[in-house]
Amino acid sequence: MTAEKKRPTEGSADQEIVISRLFAAPRDLVFRAWTEPTLLARWWGPKGFTNPVCEWDARAGGKIYDVMRGPDGTDYPMGGQYREITPPEKLVMVCGALDPKGAMMFEFQHTVTFTEKLGATTVTIRSRILNATEGSDQYTNGYRAGMTQSLDRLADILSTGSDREIVISRVVEAPRELVWQAWTEPQHVSKWWGPRGFSTSIKKMDFRIGGVWEHVMRGPDGANYPNKSTFKEIVPLERIVYAHGGGREDGPGASFIATWTFETVAAGQTRVTGRMVFPSADARDFVVKEFGVIEGGKQHLTKLAEFLPALAAKPGEFVITRTFDAPRTLVWKVWTEVEHMMQWYGPKECTTPVAQMDFRPGGRFHYCMQTSDGSKMWGRAVYREIVAPERVVWVNSFSDEAGGLTRHPGSAMWPLEMLTVATFAEHDGKTLVTLTWTTVNATAEEQKTFDENHPGMNQGWTGSFDRLAAYLLKT
Repeated sequence: MTAEKKRPTEGSADQEIVISRLFAAPRDLVFRAWTEPTLLARWWGPKGFTNPVCEWDARAGGKIYDVMRGPDGTDYPMGGQYREITPPEKLVMVCGALDPKGAMMFEFQHTVTFTEKLGATTVTIRSRILNATEGSDQYTNGYRAGMTQSLDRLADILSTGSDREIVISRVVEAPRELVWQAWTEPQHVSKWWGPRGFSTSIKKMDFRIGGVWEHVMRGPDGANYPNKSTFKEIVPLERIVYAHGGGREDGPGASFIATWTFETVAAGQTRVTGRMVFPSADARDFVVKEFGVIEGGKQHLTKLAEFLPALAAKPGEFVITRTFDAPRTLVWKVWTEVEHMMQWYGPKECTTPVAQMDFRPGGRFHYCMQTSDGSKMWGRAVYREIVAPERVVWVNSFSDEAGGLTRHPGSAMWPLEMLTVATFAEHDGKTLVTLTWTTVNATAEEQKTFDENHPGMNQGWTGSFDRLAAYLLKT
């Protein structure tokens, strides 16, 4: 007697589940990850699962047999068959969990397509359940969550590329034209190029095919890293390819071919993807171990994301950005609750002993900052707009103990009021904060004073951001 069949909640026979994911990797590599058992075993299954048995015969009619092992040691055998394979565009397979006797408990048909654009690959999975036995819904109802976690693991695998590649990618909040400008004009490149803590001086940047780019990166420990590259391919707004050589001064070095692509993913958003191909797997592994290239590359793109708002600033604006190693919900919390603001708000060597906050449009944040010598300075913020957890707008000014509007204690020509816009964008669990200051009803002389004092504002906000970064680590 056959088991009674039924339709589970998720993945029923009349329901198609569609999951799509973009990977910063070429289509050939992504397709291999779906069809080569050694690669499949590294990512197939939810987080925490392994594949001690992974036998996938990637051809039309080829058998699929896999044993996924859960974090608690339980084995979950799976069987199936490839129905269609069109490398590297499409594959169709039928598979499902096996019961203790080896019989199929249910069958999913998966149609997986692979499309490439500018070096990135979109994988679209269309899944439909063909049949299911009694009790199989405990597996099928979690299909979407399980597959999503599998794709997260695949993204991690692909981020390191092949054994000769390193691939990094990030979506930045700027139009492609602005990102291209930041990448191709040396006066901009020198302001953001390199990992966190590094500075870059450019000796020459002849941005044309065959042109040479020479620059020196200086690390936080004072070590110099001379680099020389030759541009091999330039497709405006789309792609830059160069042959690179460089390393630590009087120390080890490396050479590779770098390809950077730029793709508009939405209005005002650009995906930047870098692919470095090394002469051998050993050469790739060397730079990962010796120079920390993968983490350094991520920091490199973080610095680009932080620089772009300043590049986009209009005349009369002051813009400063910072990426914090904390989720946006936490960063928002410490910006909007007074007991947290008192712990970090203000330049270095300052404390905020008194603060009151009415966090709503029309409400106020009234505070006192005290320096190490005991001097006190009052300020206030009147909130105009709040869009949680994305944006806060307020009018900032100097104040007195009663909450009144006062002049800067050290500058009679400082603007009375400044409009402040703070935005919060999350990427990979980190939060990019962009803060913009403009004057409100300033005279020409007040505006001139404001424009000339950007370095001081940068120093003050940098001190506040340093305090915030330290506070977030312990919050």
